[in-house]
Amino acid sequence: MVSELIKKYIWLIDTVSKEGDRGITFSEINDRWERTEMSGGESYAWRTFQNHREQIADVFGVEIACRKSDNAYYIADRAEMKDLSGFRKWMLETVSVNNSINMCGALRSRILLEEQPSSKSFLSDILEAMRNNCMIMFDYRPYWSSEAVHYYNFEPYALKMFRRRWYLLGKYGNHTLRIFALDRMENMDISTETFLYPKNFDAEDFFSCCFGIIADDELEVKRVVLKVKAFQANYFRSLPLHASQQELERNETYSLFSYRLKPTFDFRQELLSHGSAVEVLEPLSLRKSMAEEIRGMSALYRKGRE
Repeated sequence: MVSELIKKYIWLIDTVSKEGDRGITFSEINDRWERTEMSGGESYAWRTFQNHREQIADVFGVEIACRKSDNAYYIADRAEMKDLSGFRKWMLETVSVNNSINMCGALRSRILLEEQPSSKSFLSDILEAMRNNCMIMFDYRPYWSSEAVHYYNFEPYALKMFRRRWYLLGKYGNHTLRIFALDRMENMDISTETFLYPKNFDAEDFFSCCFGIIADDELEVKRVVLKVKAFQANYFRSLPLHASQQELERNETYSLFSYRLKPTFDFRQELLSHGSAVEVLEPLSLRKSMAEEIRGMSALYRKGRE
């Protein structure tokens, strides 16, 4: 199965990468392979190993090279591991973690993961439709109304994961691009009708100025500056809010971070989640919007105590 092959590729990348510049011989690789559940107790065939090297270069763009002086294998350009595209990096990290957990079966009850509620909702069917540029048909029930159900004949362009949910970007008819959550879809079918995927469309570029999945055409890209208390700034450094994040200033009490993005609803919700540890300095329009939301929350809680 393809999934099993991918697991083997990831295992080989991890095994070689962990040895750094020292490298690892095929004999050492085989010894470790035989101790895994994937091996089934069998040796790592030389020809299979070479095939896996070729496929890893093709699928992930990572070259496992051989140093002739000691016949040791190593990652040819370790920078490649950091510069992988978003999808390849996600796939590499996800399967790598899955492999590690599966190899420690006795610890599974002590490893708690977050469920992805929309991962089972038509994901495989949508991937098939995207691969063949087929239209999909589905009913959509938005959360803001349990009664309203809308029907769509849709061109699926791209998938994006955000906050443990899968979202589908595409278009229907002559409308602008829309995004739908998979867990709100119902009665989805793949159509026999195909569509022409636009050659110049780049999903990553489409979302480049967005925090999450909201791409409001009416909002302009703004320079956002946040004042973050020192204890919270470390979290921002280790997991940036957005790819455009830059640290402008740092001292013992706070740090200043700047961004280039659209101050959408989901971005404002993210800022609110940090409470008093984060203050919006720029732009003024976003600062006023945040202040208004905070006043509303304060009034709500005052009312609740009366």
